[in-house]
Amino acid sequence: MALLSQMELADLRRNVRRSAGDVSWTKPQINAAVQAIEDWFVQNRSSLVTAINTATGPFLFTGAQKKALVGYWMKQKFGREGV
Repeated sequence: MALLSQMELADLRRNVRRSAGDVSWTKPQINAAVQAIEDWFVQNRSSLVTAINTATGPFLFTGAQKKALVGYWMKQKFGREGV
């Protein structure tokens, strides 16, 4: 499990508060939520890589290209579904 640093947690809290407006969660609650997201992503990273490789084989994207694809997809997904 990759633990988010205090600086990373603070940055995430600021960004969530900016986009979500008035929120009623506590610092421990938002910290636990974003840590759970981090944990889930780390635990499922290899299955995502496998899914991408299976979909595009025999062509394989590089690791950096896969990271970019996932990042762009997440940004677009957020834009489509919002908060």
